[in-house]
Amino acid sequence: MAGRTRSVAALVTISAVLVLAACKYGTPSGSGASATIVPVHIVPGPKSLIGVAGPQPNGTMWALAGKASTGLFRFDSSSGHAAGSVSVSSAARSVAETSSGVIGLALGTKRSGALELLNGSTGKVTRAIPLAAPARQVVAGSDGTTFYVLTAWATSASVTVLNSGNGKTEGSVPVPADTVSIAPDVQQTMVYALQANGLVDEISVAGGKIMARFKVTDGEGKSIALSPDGGTLYVLKTSGNVPNVAVVDVNTESVRRVLPAPSGCLELLVSASGNQLYEVVGTPGYGNIQIFAV
Repeated sequence: MAGRTRSVAALVTISAVLVLAACKYGTPSGSGASATIVPVHIVPGPKSLIGVAGPQPNGTMWALAGKASTGLFRFDSSSGHAAGSVSVSSAARSVAETSSGVIGLALGTKRSGALELLNGSTGKVTRAIPLAAPARQVVAGSDGTTFYVLTAWATSASVTVLNSGNGKTEGSVPVPADTVSIAPDVQQTMVYALQANGLVDEISVAGGKIMARFKVTDGEGKSIALSPDGGTLYVLKTSGNVPNVAVVDVNTESVRRVLPAPSGCLELLVSASGNQLYEVVGTPGYGNIQIFAV
C-alpha cells in the first residue's frame, strides 16, 4: 500500500528517452478528420501507465503505473520532471484528484473493490472506503469534494458517489454492465456512461433514469472526458483497430470532428481551461501524455 518512497532516478532516465521516442498515430476517420493534427507538447511519464489524475493549479500531476510493482508517480505536467513516488496496491485501477488536493485511488480485484483517499501533497493514505463491487475507474467532480467510482461485476455495473470530506457514500447510479468509462456533468446532476459498443448514456444521478442515449462509434469505446463548460464530450475509440477521438457536441449529440490518437492511448483528460486535451499513452515499454490544442 502507499507509504514507501521510491527513487525517481529511473523515472527521470525514462523521461529523457521518451522525449526522443517516436509517436505512432492512427489515421483518424469520420467527419472533420485531419491527419495533420499533432500534439503541441508531449510530457514523458513512467512506462506501463495505467491512468493519470488531472493537473492541479500548481502544475503537478499524479500518474498510476506498473504491473507487478505498482506506484503513484508525481511529476510536473509541463516538463515531466519527476517529484517523487509512492508504492500502492497492485489492485489499483484508476486515479483522480480533486481540485482541493485529495487523491482518489480506485481498487479492484476479482472479489472486492475500494476507494483509497490519499493526501495530494504526500501520497499517504488517509482513508479507505469499501465498495460494493470491484472498481474500474474513479473521476473527480467539479465541486472539489465528490468522487464518482465506476464499479462492476460481470453482469452489472454502477457508479458510486462518494464525499471525500467525510468518506461517506452519497448515492449509487446504475449504468450498463459494459460501461468502460464515465464523466459527471458540471452541475453533478448527470453522469455520462460510455459503453464498449460505442453507445453513450446520459443518466440522472437522482433516480438513475436514462435521459438520453446516442451512438458515437461503430468501433470500441475506451474513454470519455467532458469539457469544463459541459458543452463537449471527448470520446476515445477505435475503428478498425485505429484509435482516434470523437469530439461530440453535447447539445446536438453529434460528432463535430475527429482528432488523432497515438497507439497505446488509454485515457483522456481535459485541462481546467478547456483548451487542451490530454491523451494518456501507456505500454510496457514507455508512457507519456500527449497534449492537443482543442
